[in-house]
Amino acid sequence: MNTLAYSPRDFIAEICREQGINFETLSQDYITRLSKGDVVRHVMWSNWDINPATADRIACDKSACYIVLSHCGVPAVPHEILQHPIRRQGWTGAKGTWTHALEYFDIHKKIVAKPNHGTNGQDVYLCNTVQDMEAAVHAIFQNNPDAALSPYCDIKTEYRVFYVNGKTPLVYGKTPTPGNWRHNLTQGATAFELSDEKQLAKLKNLASRAANAISINFATIDIVQLQTDKLQVMEINSGVQARQLLEQLPHLRPVIKSIYAEAVKGMF
Repeated sequence: MNTLAYSPRDFIAEICREQGINFETLSQDYITRLSKGDVVRHVMWSNWDINPATADRIACDKSACYIVLSHCGVPAVPHEILQHPIRRQGWTGAKGTWTHALEYFDIHKKIVAKPNHGTNGQDVYLCNTVQDMEAAVHAIFQNNPDAALSPYCDIKTEYRVFYVNGKTPLVYGKTPTPGNWRHNLTQGATAFELSDEKQLAKLKNLASRAANAISINFATIDIVQLQTDKLQVMEINSGVQARQLLEQLPHLRPVIKSIYAEAVKGMF
């Protein structure tokens, strides 16, 4: 298989053939239907039936995920929800959206604004001034009902941990391009493998604690190492993707396939 043409569907099709599972695609391949006997499961692009619906919703909501992780004692980067003043009218609180944002900026001085349900580092803004924040929030609200605000973190390294059925089979790091503070592979960051067993153990332990906190079975968990070396969960991704990773590190294909195979197995 050409890894440059990789999609979750490609692995799932191979795995289903090997495990004797019926495989169909629907809606121009956006939905994959798996069946074995009376059991039917679905994968919708990169979101899997293996996860409880509420766990998936929590993972996709940055503010909610932070609240649950914090409640469970899992160190995480704070995310404060900022609700659209029109789309969320009646839900924005007594202070109103902009007063809420100004108070948050006044506390932290330097913040990051992003869609509360965003992915792939899209529409993520570093705000050094109130004017930066105003422009960022307006841009986010063009297409999103909620924004999420976070204090800016001075990150040394960002890692991604694959978690499936209680296991953490793969961890990799992400190095941003010079001059770019974002660590997303889709934004040009470079993936690298880890050899430090002590660091790997810490990352896997924290990822497992985060997954257990929201009761998710299959996810990738982003963890940041601050300049102080403190580790914090940045976010949990219930949509598991590996396209950009395999484009950079194609030798990991057997590992990724085994992770997907474990996820498929967990659905039957």
